[in-house]
Amino acid sequence: LEALLRKEENRECADCSSKTPRWASITFGTFVCLRCSGHHRNLQVHITKIKSVNLDKWAPEMVEMYKFVSNAIINTYWEARLPSSF
Repeated sequence: LEALLRKEENRECADCSSKTPRWASITFGTFVCLRCSGHHRNLQVHITKIKSVNLDKWAPEMVEMYKFVSNAIINTYWEARLPSSF
């Protein structure tokens, strides 16, 4: 996971562009910062599940999935219909 966080497209929080993503939304496949992880937790687990990059245990298949996605790829999908001025 540390190697995945060092990838250019994962060095910023997927939600707010903070430089310290240490958490992950395993529902959306993104890395997020502590503040945004709290917002995700407030949405509850039926909408998004949050894991710590270094405090929680990760199943090998979940780590493998993160090798094929990135914050940039996921945001391109979820933000595809946002107006350019947003």
